[in-house]
Amino acid sequence: MTKRDKGFTILEVMIAIAIFGFLMTMIAQIMRGEIRMFNNASRQSEIEDKARTAIVQMMDEIRLNRFTYYSSGSGSYDKGVYTTEPGQPTKCLIDIYPNPTVLTGNISALPSGTKIYYDYDAKKLWYRDTGSNSVHLIADEINSVTIDSVTEHLVQIYLEAKDDSGDFNHELLTWVRLY
Repeated sequence: MTKRDKGFTILEVMIAIAIFGFLMTMIAQIMRGEIRMFNNASRQSEIEDKARTAIVQMMDEIRLNRFTYYSSGSGSYDKGVYTTEPGQPTKCLIDIYPNPTVLTGNISALPSGTKIYYDYDAKKLWYRDTGSNSVHLIADEINSVTIDSVTEHLVQIYLEAKDDSGDFNHELLTWVRLY
């Protein structure tokens, strides 16, 4: 029987373990990078989805109503898009700068008929069911919303969504025709 028939030497086993450990370390580094990229892409996609959801909800509210117009609000509050149907009272469709009492929970302080309002302190966009006066979250992490009148029948909506760390953000800009 030769020496080779008895098995591996301790030196051969240690070299094999070292090579295996080195390969596993390299694979772990690659996997960690891939997982980090996946998490970053997922987080960015989530922020983009929130921004798109918010802006589409506002655009739909404007498009579904007639006789809409932009109002710079009363004083410094209640800026947004309003509607005045003939023979009906004025209703606020979108209030992007509500009175601070609304943000503390007093929903009844919103202008009559308000359907969407922006909580600039909590960075959330809310939908208000005017029938039951209950509110539902449209999107959070909405850093800013502005609506500016371009012409009598055209408004510009700018929206920025940003996470708390500030690493992920998405900006949207669109124009909507008022009817």
